[in-house]
Amino acid sequence: MAPLFTIGIASYNYAKYITKELDAIRRQTFKDYEVLISDDHSTDNSVEVIKKYMLDYPEMNIRLIESAENRGLVENKNCLIENCIGKYLMICDADDWMSDDCLSLMADVIEKDDPDRVIGEVAHIDEEGRIIQVEEPPYYQTKWGWNIHHGSVCRTSILREHGIKIYGEIDDVYYTVEIAKYCKKISYIREVVYYWLVHLDSEGRKNSFFSVEQIVQRHMNVLEFFQNTIQFIEKGQDNYTEQDVEELRLVKMKMYYFAILFIAQNLRLNEKYLFYRNLHTKMLSLDQNYLRNKYLFFTREKRLRPYALCAIKICVILEKLRIMKLGIFGYHIISKIKYFDQ
Repeated sequence: MAPLFTIGIASYNYAKYITKELDAIRRQTFKDYEVLISDDHSTDNSVEVIKKYMLDYPEMNIRLIESAENRGLVENKNCLIENCIGKYLMICDADDWMSDDCLSLMADVIEKDDPDRVIGEVAHIDEEGRIIQVEEPPYYQTKWGWNIHHGSVCRTSILREHGIKIYGEIDDVYYTVEIAKYCKKISYIREVVYYWLVHLDSEGRKNSFFSVEQIVQRHMNVLEFFQNTIQFIEKGQDNYTEQDVEELRLVKMKMYYFAILFIAQNLRLNEKYLFYRNLHTKMLSLDQNYLRNKYLFFTREKRLRPYALCAIKICVILEKLRIMKLGIFGYHIISKIKYFDQ
């Protein structure tokens, strides 16, 4: 009989972290789960650490898939999607951990609501154990805009029926938007269930390994993905409305500004200007009216977190005044003394 949860862990060279992740799973009071670990041909002793854990705790129902070659983050997470057997899938990073009551809280919500996706609050933690921020969904949170897989589960049958997979970087966005296309019901747990470790070794933060052009192209692809999803809805697909279109336009705007503010944060000033110029051109080509959105101003129905909405509103004002370059310069100076995260 299939377990309720597959806890999928994407592992690559995180031997020093993964035991903490597994210890947190072992502490769960809810035990109807499997742990599926996909190791992307680690060059450290990750596999040895995992296999020892499997021997020490056979009751945890751990499956290990070892890749014969390094395939990259996207394919490593797709391996989890393809091989999970639980009724719901939670994708985790090997350096994060869940709260001790995470699975029991999610199981209670599933029994009560029978949702397609369950989303809990996520705390960003630095390596000193301090909370940087907590991502809390607002009451009117759009299903399109919770673009992290951390601290959430999705009904596996949806993944199978629609052949959902991750198409590229940024992996969370492709995965969560594809899920949202087919989710009819989402439930929220309004307390922290997942701890997301923020450190320089995280795969998603290694911009130094890519040229500015590659980073720009990655985010252009994401913007095109949103536009294609909007067009999919506008073709008259069942169960979609104009509200979905407007919410997707808002989330596309969020991805545009967050790329400029956060992804480009560690670039040199001239590289930030180049990044902005290229991304701005792309946004205009996709939507000439992207600065207008009914959920951005003059509404009490907050579709995104206050932090995200505030950042978007400031950037919209700067662009309308045609002083975005000045804003980027000021942000460049401030971010040298204070780290910002999305």
